[in-house]
Amino acid sequence: MYPMGAPGAALVVVLVAAAAVGAVRLIAGRRIDTVWTTREADAAHLVMNLAMAVMFTSLWGSTARSWVLAVVVAGMLGIGVALARPPAGPGRRAGLTNHLIAFAAMGLAVLVGHSPGHDHGHDGAPGGAVSVVVVLLAAWFAVDLVATVVVAVVGPPARLFPAGLAPPAGRDRTALRVASFPHAVMAAAMTAMLLAVL
Repeated sequence: MYPMGAPGAALVVVLVAAAAVGAVRLIAGRRIDTVWTTREADAAHLVMNLAMAVMFTSLWGSTARSWVLAVVVAGMLGIGVALARPPAGPGRRAGLTNHLIAFAAMGLAVLVGHSPGHDHGHDGAPGGAVSVVVVLLAAWFAVDLVATVVVAVVGPPARLFPAGLAPPAGRDRTALRVASFPHAVMAAAMTAMLLAVL
């Protein structure tokens, strides 16, 4: 069982809050073409932050593990279908790809190691190529976290937008900042979860 001290409880609260923001955005969020503000991104943030909240609690066990794996498979299939359709813009395609990687990383973490927040020692740690993949994925999400925080604070660089399209301003900028919260929480928790597998 995970010892639910202050750090563990705080992490679960932040994950649930991020999932709630994803849910509200899914229902009524402002849509702009960025990695963070698409309908698919909001759905991924809702599902993955809730799944990770469960993973960091005493609820984690074989039933929850099966549920999370089913969610991972459904998420990967849903994103795969969405990627097969012509994207509305480059932000949507990048967001779909990023969240596909996130679902795959979550599935890998669940399958190869002990669960995050549960002290099983390092005797079950993956070896060889799997460890390299886990480290690379953790690095990916650490960079994603930094990029998300930078975008939330200063806005996306203008050079990332097609010619003639300006970075979000006004209500679009606010929507981007709100949407970046569940994404940043997801990226931070993914990094922690992946490192816990090692």
